[in-house]
Amino acid sequence: MKISILLLPSFILLLLLSSCGGNRVYVNEEADFGFYSRVGLMTFSNLSSDNNAGEKVTSSFRTELLFLKEIEVANAGDFAKATRAVVKEMPLNLPESFSSEDAIAIGREAKVEGIFVGAVKDYGMVRSGQTEFPLVSIIVRFIDCQTGKVVWSYEQTQKGGPKFPVFSFGETHTLGEMTAKVCREAVKAFARSRK
Repeated sequence: MKISILLLPSFILLLLLSSCGGNRVYVNEEADFGFYSRVGLMTFSNLSSDNNAGEKVTSSFRTELLFLKEIEVANAGDFAKATRAVVKEMPLNLPESFSSEDAIAIGREAKVEGIFVGAVKDYGMVRSGQTEFPLVSIIVRFIDCQTGKVVWSYEQTQKGGPKFPVFSFGETHTLGEMTAKVCREAVKAFARSRK
């Protein structure tokens, strides 16, 4: 019986880590993140089954960027207008098909030094046992508008659920909560790259 009591903390830690999604971050070591003072944010592409997932995640990501207060975020309407003046038809999967030439031209037109592009890969409720929990998966890239190169990339999948399976607290139950959480973590990762 003593062995099982000793293993309980390890078991709880394992469950805690498995309920959190991992993230992957790429940072271009040559990029000068202090240079970026004004950025644009394109509406995230939607690769999920929820028709409005792209707009929902973009809105949450914009809010988190504004809370960062380290950079100015171009007005959404003005930035969209500048983007339409340069690119007539947006690709379906922005992170994968956004060209360097487009980034440079949009940067010039919108007067931004960098552009965030992203995609929502998964967005919805998934069953875990007898309960449903939110699942959000995103990829975000930051593109330098002078070179058109990706200088930062972030990918994360996170599923809600109980942090402590035995006790029912610390759970993330709604897609809104999970979306805000995922976007907050992404922006914090970007902020750490600026240091």
